[in-house]
Amino acid sequence: MKLSQSAIKNLVSNYFPNLKEKDVDIFLSITKYYSANNKEIILKSGKTDKNLVFILKGVARAYCINDKGQELNNFIRAQGHLMGDAKAFGDDVQLLNTEAIGEIHFLKFDISKLEALGYNSPEIMKFYLDFLKEIILTLSYRLNTFVTMTSEERYLDLIKWNPILLETTFDKHLASFLGITPITLHRIKKSLKPIK
Repeated sequence: MKLSQSAIKNLVSNYFPNLKEKDVDIFLSITKYYSANNKEIILKSGKTDKNLVFILKGVARAYCINDKGQELNNFIRAQGHLMGDAKAFGDDVQLLNTEAIGEIHFLKFDISKLEALGYNSPEIMKFYLDFLKEIILTLSYRLNTFVTMTSEERYLDLIKWNPILLETTFDKHLASFLGITPITLHRIKKSLKPIK
């Protein structure tokens, strides 16, 4: 079911409560609303455009394919978050595909347009910078978890910080995201279940 314009505006306002109504309207003016079904590609690798998506409802994954043909999940993000390849902030060819996990509703937009709007509005520039901060924090956090945590600790951390992903994401995608095999994920889950 498609979202109405008022529903979209309400969702954006709820995700960004500090953004004034006029600034929400400015942001929405550079976006286009889409919905997609499970396994649909939202953003394709190999492009040099500046498009990213903001997830209104649902979950998406960004993945690359290694030289063995395996899909490796770089990110899994849920509603209220920006999604896509960070290379969209530069001029390099994007390496990641972004794919819907289940039904998803999102806003697609050119990040360079948001940056340009920010030069005329301090509120929009802060909004743009908040996106950049989120990306930096996410990349830093993801790197830190792989350096300092075991696979079981990464799984427990995922339960703590992103429980929606456990409810909406396939185990094979979670395993890839955690840097383990699906069998290892199954063993971790089994070892954490209380014995009756």
